[in-house]
Amino acid sequence: MNTKEMQKLAGRLSFFIGFSLMIFGLVLFIASLSDVAKVATIPATIFLLIGVLFALFAFKLDHRLQYMFLAAFFIQVGLFLLLTILHTIPYPFAKVWPAISIFAGTALIPAARFRTNQSLARFIVPAVAFIILGIVLLVFSLDLVAFSFKKFILTAWPLILLFAGILLLLLFLYPKQDDQDNSH
Repeated sequence: MNTKEMQKLAGRLSFFIGFSLMIFGLVLFIASLSDVAKVATIPATIFLLIGVLFALFAFKLDHRLQYMFLAAFFIQVGLFLLLTILHTIPYPFAKVWPAISIFAGTALIPAARFRTNQSLARFIVPAVAFIILGIVLLVFSLDLVAFSFKKFILTAWPLILLFAGILLLLLFLYPKQDDQDNSH
């Protein structure tokens, strides 16, 4: 490696370490304001750092769709964990874990917008499916309904088939990018 490459590498490493320390310091500062054990904030910080790292990869590596999805997902999970640890979300993580499915769905949306040359329905339909699944699981996890998840599945399984069929039809009926290009 020549001197110029070494300086470039040192600059990137300095940026990453500085950004990581900034996020970790911010999380610890917020935790200290709410009398939360600082060790409890480590998982949230790790998720936030991984999310930021994937975001950097997404922008540096030719706008990779997978990295943008992972960036949005990890940042959402990190913020969610932080809010749970700080008791801003009044439920323990064991009760609100289905929100992770919602985050997977919402992370697909910026990923879809990130790559404009691909069909938007290819991402929106699965995103909506993940969001609906997360909401249904969250309703049962938080005991917002008077009946059990098992009873719901046993009585509503035809509706699940109906919605799965609608989602698949939407994917099929939405014009593909190649079809749109050929029609002009």
